[in-house]
Amino acid sequence: MSNAIEQNRLDAQAAAIVEMVGGVPCLAPVQSMTSVSKAVDIGCGTGVATIQIAGMFPSAKVYGLDISPVPEAVQKMAPANAAWAVGNVLDVDYNKPGDDVMNREIFTPGGLGYIFGRMLFLGINDWSRYFSTAYHSLRSGGIIEHQDLDWKFYRVGTSECLSDKWEWHRAVVSGAEQSGLSTHAGSDAAPIMKDAGLEIISVRTFEFSFVPSSKTPNSLAMGRYVQAKLVPHYPELLRKMLGAQGIAGGELARLTKESLRDIASEEGVHQKYTVTIARKP
Repeated sequence: MSNAIEQNRLDAQAAAIVEMVGGVPCLAPVQSMTSVSKAVDIGCGTGVATIQIAGMFPSAKVYGLDISPVPEAVQKMAPANAAWAVGNVLDVDYNKPGDDVMNREIFTPGGLGYIFGRMLFLGINDWSRYFSTAYHSLRSGGIIEHQDLDWKFYRVGTSECLSDKWEWHRAVVSGAEQSGLSTHAGSDAAPIMKDAGLEIISVRTFEFSFVPSSKTPNSLAMGRYVQAKLVPHYPELLRKMLGAQGIAGGELARLTKESLRDIASEEGVHQKYTVTIARKP
C-alpha cells in the first residue's frame, strides 16, 4: 500500500473516531489539566492527534512518537510546541536507559503530564510493559488516556456477540494471540493499568461501526469510513494473519469471502471501542 493511500486512510479514521466519541479527540479532563508541561501521543501515525493535543496544551511540549516518521507536510504545518520522534515505546528501559530521544527527553521518570494512545492493538504485544512504562514516566497526578478496540463483532445497540460463530474470525483471533497481540486491547486495559499502579478515572465504550446505522448516529461516519477505506484492505489483512497459520489457496479464499459477507451482514454491526482514562496517584 502506498504511503499516500495509507496516510489518507489514517486521517479518515482519525476524523471518524473523533465523531464517534463525541466530537473531541481526547476524553481526558483537559480543563483541569492546567499544569501539563510535557505530553506524548504514542503511535501517532500521521500526527493528527498530536497536533490537536498541541493545540489543547499550548504551553506544553507535545511529542508525536511512531515507529515510522510523520509525513514532512504534517511536520511543516504543526504548531511550534509539537515535536516528532521515531521509536517504539516498548524499547524504553528504566533499568538501563539508552541515549535515544525516548529515554533522554520523552519518558524521563516522572516527567510527563499526559500520555495519549489510540488504536495500538496491532502494535503493542506487551501491555503490562506499556502501562508500566506509562506509570514510571508520568508525574504524580499525570493522566494516561487509552483508546482501543476489541476484536469481537456485535449487533447494533447491544452486547449480543455475532462473531463467536464465524469460522474466519476464530482463525484470525487465534493467529493474533499466537503472535502475542491482545484481541481485547480496549476492554482489558483497566485491569492492566491498575496492576501497573495507575488509578482508573473512567471507562467508556463506543460502537466502532462496520456498517452505518441510524440507530448509532455518532458512528455513522465510522461505518462509512470502514466501508470505503478499511474493507478494501481486509483481504490483505486476512492473507497476512491467516497465512501466518499456513492457511492459503482455496481455504483462504473461502474464509475471506465469508469475512466480507459477515462484516457487512447487518446495519450497525460493530466492534467495541473503549476509552480508559487513568491517573498516577
